[in-house]
Amino acid sequence: MTRSGPPGSATATTRTRCWRAASTGRAGERSSASPKSPAITISGRPWVVYSAQKGGNWDLYARVLDGDSWSAAERLTEAPQPDVFHNLATDSEGNLWVVWQGFRDGAADIFARRYDGKRWSEAEQVSSSSANDWEPVVVADSKGGVYVGWDSYGAGNYDVLVRRWAGGEWGEEMPVASTAKYEAHLSLAVDGQDRVWAAWNESGVNWGKDTGWVLNREGTRLYEWRTMNVAVHDGWEWRSPAADINEALPEELQGYNDFPALFPDADGRIWLHFRHRTTRQADILSESPAHRAAWEIWSTTIQGDRWLRPQHVPMTRFRQDARWGLASDGNGDVWAAWPTDNRDYDGFLFEHADVYAAKLPRLMTKVVPPKLVARVVDEVPAYVIHENEAEDLARIRGYEIESEGKTYRIYRGDTHRHTEISMDGNNDGSLIQTYRYAMDVASLDYLLASEHNFLGGPDIEYINWLLHQTVDVFSVSGRFQPFYGYERSISFPDGHRNILFAERGKPTLPVTDAERNHEEGAARLYEYLKEQEGIAISHTSASSMGTDWRDNDPEVEPLVEIYQGDRVSNEYEGAPRAARTGNLRSAPGGFRPEGYVWNAWAKGYKLGVQAASDHLSTHISYAATIAEEFTREGMLDAMKKRHSYGATDNIILDYRLRTGGREYLQGDILTADGDFRLSVRVIGTTPIRQIDIIRNQTFLYNRQNLEADVSLEFVDADVEPGEHLYYVRVIQVDGNMAWSSPIWVTVE
Repeated sequence: MTRSGPPGSATATTRTRCWRAASTGRAGERSSASPKSPAITISGRPWVVYSAQKGGNWDLYARVLDGDSWSAAERLTEAPQPDVFHNLATDSEGNLWVVWQGFRDGAADIFARRYDGKRWSEAEQVSSSSANDWEPVVVADSKGGVYVGWDSYGAGNYDVLVRRWAGGEWGEEMPVASTAKYEAHLSLAVDGQDRVWAAWNESGVNWGKDTGWVLNREGTRLYEWRTMNVAVHDGWEWRSPAADINEALPEELQGYNDFPALFPDADGRIWLHFRHRTTRQADILSESPAHRAAWEIWSTTIQGDRWLRPQHVPMTRFRQDARWGLASDGNGDVWAAWPTDNRDYDGFLFEHADVYAAKLPRLMTKVVPPKLVARVVDEVPAYVIHENEAEDLARIRGYEIESEGKTYRIYRGDTHRHTEISMDGNNDGSLIQTYRYAMDVASLDYLLASEHNFLGGPDIEYINWLLHQTVDVFSVSGRFQPFYGYERSISFPDGHRNILFAERGKPTLPVTDAERNHEEGAARLYEYLKEQEGIAISHTSASSMGTDWRDNDPEVEPLVEIYQGDRVSNEYEGAPRAARTGNLRSAPGGFRPEGYVWNAWAKGYKLGVQAASDHLSTHISYAATIAEEFTREGMLDAMKKRHSYGATDNIILDYRLRTGGREYLQGDILTADGDFRLSVRVIGTTPIRQIDIIRNQTFLYNRQNLEADVSLEFVDADVEPGEHLYYVRVIQVDGNMAWSSPIWVTVE
């Protein structure tokens, strides 16, 4: 079953063995990237609830199929921030329940409404945490009980919770998994004895905290490992199946199992379906990373005290986060529908998207009731990497820069982050998990999911649409403003660049053979960026992905990534955190010293700086944008002005220049016909080891062994006529750093 045409939503039904034509019911809306979950009311009419963007905001709408036509859309939410990730169920009295994740005042909560056949109830908030709550599910038992589950970042890590509704009242929140580990992506099901089954994903402690190249205390990378867990509530307490699902899996299916989905069959069994990662294997052994992967669905059920060997569901190869739908047909059979991108076992790349549906085979053996045992939850030791992170975040978010009658704030982000969609993103986690990391773990203000444009990336129209759609879903006014864009990758000496836009719908610029062969420079790229109102940011400039600075256009290439968490500093050879000649281990990604940022500045390029993560690394590289407005347009305008600095922690670096009764910010370009004074304010997250002021490539000024909060001024008494750049570098006692953008001064 498939449908061509522009991205959207469609439904199709089957009677006996023939599919009816698909019905779109689009009504002109853009549908959400979140799963659509139809349900059947007691009257037998199919309902569909979907999230659509109108007027720049996502709300839920419901429609019912009456005969061969869909009803008019009924709006279910009206809040000014996104309402997404909904799930549906019918209870034992025939009421239709919808639960969803809704952002209110910048934070996501879980909400519920029910439809009794005549009217919808008022929306009720189910979750209580002030942090973000995610991706709810809902199921019902045969006695009028309704169970809503979700995962929450309320404890500073993801935990799984369930809440029961019965007799018109909500019970208390029940923790299902609440250790220091990553516990998320819950699925619920109810068996024939009204027991509630729960399955979820787990990963390590400090998920998404400090990870990167050569760290002493690391957290857990976003996709370092992934397991599943299962628990059963018997009406009194949570219990465990006698067999551990992870230990029961054969060796070839252990390690990376995602998005468990529970569903009961007509015989009373509870089935567990999950997505397993298979990585591409090279024909010849190599020390290079094994890029590319496919995720496929496998299914198992428990018989007594053992899980059966999982069965492979064919034609399910896709990226990591591809949810599927399951439904009973009333005749004892379970049907499934799922997407696939038809990637093969050679290229492991997106080919084209289809939707498949199938009746799942029934297990013909005798049902053996599952054996449940007392649940034992091991104590999980954890350590806090950033004890004062909440205070650090509050301080940098509240810091204001008053200059020349304008008020600026510091907005922290990452303009270089890969996910499952990039051809080399098989270890980076899913697109939605990356947004979770950005919003919760790093508490960023903006993000660019900068997928490689080629090899299954956004050069494909659908992938570009999906990335832009996800930006819109997670655009939360006043809290989070992701960017549209991608990474355009050409090897040294032309270099990799991240491309940013403030507006949706911009096409990519595919790399030509002439560019790939270094026969054509960046002129075509610069023309494209001017037409599309975007910018480019070079990264890993002193590596095999870098550049010898043969091209630059300050109008559309105003910034460079001076530091990358996944690799090293690109400031100058021998700089702190930079690679060194003759030490290959210090140069992940190759060593091309021509690409150091000092060389670009020596050529007169007006490049401001930022830091970013790329692959794997988390929580140690921040692009700090100094902007008047917290909008995509406002921040992009600040980047074009180079009002930016890079940092490895939540360090405030307020750097200005004063001359002739005027004040300038870092990144500015000016002419001074008299004395000028540099003003530096640093508020670190620990005491400061040293602050350096560098003119061109000369260290002019150094202060050491300072408190965390430092203010200083400097006058260069020896400056000669001509153009000079001045920038500031900060090193804390814990090794964290910050680099300002230069201020360029022409001295007359």
